[in-house]
Amino acid sequence: MRITEIRNRRGSLMPKPKKKRQPDLSRALNAVRRMVRGLRSAAEAVERELSVSAAQLFVLRELGQVPNQSVKDLAMVTMTTHSTVSQVVGQLITKGFVTRTPDLSDGRRAVLRLTRQGANLVKRSRRVIQTDLIDGFDILRKSERRALANGLEKWLDASGLSRVPSRMLFDKPFLDKRGSRAGAKSGRSQR
Repeated sequence: MRITEIRNRRGSLMPKPKKKRQPDLSRALNAVRRMVRGLRSAAEAVERELSVSAAQLFVLRELGQVPNQSVKDLAMVTMTTHSTVSQVVGQLITKGFVTRTPDLSDGRRAVLRLTRQGANLVKRSRRVIQTDLIDGFDILRKSERRALANGLEKWLDASGLSRVPSRMLFDKPFLDKRGSRAGAKSGRSQR
């Protein structure tokens, strides 16, 4: 089968596009691009201004609103996994922004609190973009929220991305010994 060719501005031969792309695809890709650009800009601003990641700031702000939470509590509030939140909390403890102490009412449970340094950082921080996304999603009608979630999951599956781990926004996964990100898969997932 021969591909029909056209010339680009420089006179080089290029394959002719097979068909015109659907307008919904263009809208969806542009929406994803705008979201990624907004997320990246917000994350870079947080790191530049506060020297913490946006994921760390999100956890700090949640602890500022409701102190004495466990890692399990934070995982529910941030809608992510226990191990992801545990990693972020560990980084915040190392930086001196959070303390972990035994719960006075249940010694088997550890609770997290902001240190004075952590509380000062939260006071001078701006609203986190994760909160904007959550609030924006909540404004949608229930049927729109369900359709959006279902559509995104199906799109990821059809694109071979359904097995990419869902982690906290802006959480930087540890690199393994080979220098690749832990949990990353190369190529498309098997169906």
